[in-house]
Amino acid sequence: MEEKIGCCGIQCLQCPAFIATKNQDEELRKKTAQEWSAMFKAEIRPEDILCIGCWSDKEPIFAHCRECDYRLCAKKRGLPHCALCADYPCEKLEQFFQMVPSAKATLEALRK
Repeated sequence: MEEKIGCCGIQCLQCPAFIATKNQDEELRKKTAQEWSAMFKAEIRPEDILCIGCWSDKEPIFAHCRECDYRLCAKKRGLPHCALCADYPCEKLEQFFQMVPSAKATLEALRK
C-alpha cells in the first residue's frame, strides 16, 4: 500500500484510527478511544475510531478530521497536504507541531 499522508503531516499508515479501520480491530478502537479521550480531554468513543484517511472525500473519516482546520484549508486551496502551501508553516500548524513533532518532520521531508 502506498504511503498516505494527512494534510497536517500525520502518516495515516501509523495512525491507530486508520489501522483499526483497515484491520477491523475492535480492541485497537477501544484502546485508541481511551488514550485520545485522555490526551485531548474529550469524550471519544470506540465507534468514533473510524478513518480511511483525511485526504479522502469518502467516509469514514475520523470525526475531528472532518472539521480539522488543516484539512479544510488544504482542500480549499486544492492541496493534498500543508507542505505544498505557500503559507507553510502557519501559526496553527506550528502549535500542532508542538503536540505532534513527527508531523512536522513528515511535512518538512515533503517540502524538499
